[in-house]
Amino acid sequence: MQKQEQLKLAQGSLNFSSFIHSFAQFLITYFERHQMKDIPKEELLKCEMQVTQSLLLIEKMHMLLYLYFSTLRSYYSSEEITPFNNGEILEVFMQMKNLIIQHPFQLEEHRIISEKTITQILSYYIAETTQEISHKDELTIVTFTSSPLPPPWLAHQL
Repeated sequence: MQKQEQLKLAQGSLNFSSFIHSFAQFLITYFERHQMKDIPKEELLKCEMQVTQSLLLIEKMHMLLYLYFSTLRSYYSSEEITPFNNGEILEVFMQMKNLIIQHPFQLEEHRIISEKTITQILSYYIAETTQEISHKDELTIVTFTSSPLPPPWLAHQL
């Protein structure tokens, strides 16, 4: 791989890590401050739904980047540029998982989706760490969970 391509991959990996770290810290702030008693239930439900949707988007970003870097590895087997060997972000997501488990969700569905999603996100980092530790050329298997497609969006007025 050329030097310029390596620099682009390294910069992309750094940008991804920086964004994900900031966004994860933002979500952690929500889980740490959830016990505000003066917030109406409707507002809490809305916040939970937004946090759940944010976690799903983060997971989809991880999935796409994991597939991208896995493909690059198959072409350039000697390259080890990846955004998933970041121990600091792994710790942030572990902290988020603990907060999600302790969080008193208003809807059980939000809790289930959040727990499954954070577990899936962690699998990308754990797979990378396992692969790094084992020093094998075998790919560590990450299982993708597919959620059912939502119904198509229809405009209220055509």
